[in-house]
Amino acid sequence: MNKLNVLLLVLALLSGLAVVTVQDQSRQYYISLDKAEKQEIQLEHDYARLKLEQAKLSNHKLIRQAAERQQLHPPGASDTRMIETQ
Repeated sequence: MNKLNVLLLVLALLSGLAVVTVQDQSRQYYISLDKAEKQEIQLEHDYARLKLEQAKLSNHKLIRQAAERQQLHPPGASDTRMIETQ
């Protein structure tokens, strides 16, 4: 009976150690999940901000104003050169 008690004690200790290990691993996974969710939210905010900025920059009126400030003009026929390749 003494050997059985020692065996049961060892098994109980191993079981307790396994429970603690699984709980710690579960906690680590939860922390990783929380960090990933926060990163996802930040990326969604950045994406929305960039889409808004892209929409602002693609506004034809702003493009025309910037071209006028830089004294740009569309190329004409005199600005075009034909190059023959052989």
